[in-house]
Amino acid sequence: MDTVLAGVIGPPGSVRITNFLAGYRAGRTLDAAGNPRAGLSDFDLRFSGATTRLQYVWPDVKLFGADVETRVGLTWYADARVQFDVGTPAGRLHREGTSSGWFPAGLVGPVLLGWHGEKVHQMAGVELYFPIAKYEVGQPTNISSGFVSLAPHYWITWFPRPEIEVDGSFVVLFNRKNHRTNYLSGREFSMDYAAGYTPAPHWQVGVSGYAYRQLADDKVNDVGVPGGNRGRVFGIGPYLRYHEDNWGVTLKWQREEWVRNRAKGDRVFLQFAVRVR
Repeated sequence: MDTVLAGVIGPPGSVRITNFLAGYRAGRTLDAAGNPRAGLSDFDLRFSGATTRLQYVWPDVKLFGADVETRVGLTWYADARVQFDVGTPAGRLHREGTSSGWFPAGLVGPVLLGWHGEKVHQMAGVELYFPIAKYEVGQPTNISSGFVSLAPHYWITWFPRPEIEVDGSFVVLFNRKNHRTNYLSGREFSMDYAAGYTPAPHWQVGVSGYAYRQLADDKVNDVGVPGGNRGRVFGIGPYLRYHEDNWGVTLKWQREEWVRNRAKGDRVFLQFAVRVR
């Protein structure tokens, strides 16, 4: 999600609120070879969610020459729906499920460091992602992950020219076990990226997306699952941004390609950020 001014920390004493509205729809789920999963047909997955993130930069505090930010985030609503048919010796079996509710997940980044340069801005720190809603065992879909993730993170923004912005966000997820299922999702790497151009004051157009790859096999009851179930995906699409001095709105669409062991679909984000102090 961090694809605009990703590496730019706010001024000391500032408070920034960012809201994300996200939508996702997938019509296929693919196996390790990138082919539709055998035995599944008429697959349809839909997800929507809303997240708010609060960022505060501490005044008169420096660490390793960097300003210091604390952030907290809350996904305050999410809705997930999936349906598909499974081939059986007795014929097709239809399955479907829904999961929705308030406050499914949160995040906290107690100490994030930010450095300013003439053209390059950087941030680094560790965030903690945690579920709030209960994971429902046996459901085809869940809005809760059911496990905690520790996430070392690095963000960078580069202005090679005043009208050109390049952003990157890099994170490794170290996942804990879902104790309701004894399932452990393998370590993950994810990168968000963007390149934007400002053709007129207050407007920016560009390309953004993400690359994701699972680095370690999944395990259940401490035994590796067959084939490892390592996911992989690359997403890309256009974005449009309008911004004033203290606020901005960004609309992004991303199409997923090169998918393995995951659903394949499209993501849409509407992002609104405002600096209230």
